[in-house]
Amino acid sequence: MRQFTASVLLGFLSACGSAPYRPLPPIADKLPSDVRNAEPEFDRRVETAFPLGSSEEKAITELDRLGFEVSPQGADGYRSADIKRGGMICQTLWSVRWKAEAGQLRDIFGVYGFRCP
Repeated sequence: MRQFTASVLLGFLSACGSAPYRPLPPIADKLPSDVRNAEPEFDRRVETAFPLGSSEEKAITELDRLGFEVSPQGADGYRSADIKRGGMICQTLWSVRWKAEAGQLRDIFGVYGFRCP
């Protein structure tokens, strides 16, 4: 019975660990392993990919194509596009946040980190 229970548990964990994630887009992939270095690097990549003054519509289209989930504008005037990965306890988050005026990006930055209860 123990062997059967262990087999079922291992099968379940394998299935959970092999969820069909899309590969990370280059803007989010291969960040430094230390989050203190990774977040500034992700922010730099975001600012390079989506320079101030560029079209918000084109940025949204590109973020969607890259696999980010685009959210509506929040009460603070910012929009975000997120990729979340992880399990039941902790998640890794890549988030692009921006404000636009007249269809052009006026402020944009990247947030990267881990969320755990």
